Amino acid sequence: MTKQHTRPLSRKLKPSRHSREQLIARAENALENMKEEFAGWMDEEIQDLSTAVTQWCASPNDPECVGELFRRAHDLKGQAPTLGYPIVGRIAASLCELLSLDGIDLRELSNLAQSHTNAIKAAVRGEVRDESNDIALALAIELEEAVARETAVVAS
Repeated sequence: MTKQHTRPLSRKLKPSRHSREQLIARAENALENMKEEFAGWMDEEIQDLSTAVTQWCASPNDPECVGELFRRAHDLKGQAPTLGYPIVGRIAASLCELLSLDGIDLRELSNLAQSHTNAIKAAVRGEVRDESNDIALALAIELEEAVARETAVVAS
């Protein structure tokens, strides 16, 4: 006996009892109530990043160490803005770009990678969340420019 494939029945979505604005307000309220948890999540992410950069500095050309550090930076790049730290996401994006450079001995980049990690840790510790902080913005720009210089070296 062969099994017949059936199409799932389509269901019409019922309109919400709440307006779009009410739904957004409820979501924002839920996020606000979770803010205390965000700090714990960020602390965990920062600890994981610190561990990964320490291991990477000990073995900068080990593909597993490079991959782990990149994953940690990439996770922060995506999660930090959601958790209320867009400046951390920006710095983590710069670190991802640095780790993605081909044709360079990664040992030469350890100080720059460590600087990114220290900037991220300082931003979280200091509750610096966005680019309205002049020092954080200047630091993010300086790190991005340093990565751009390394990228130019590789490209030439």
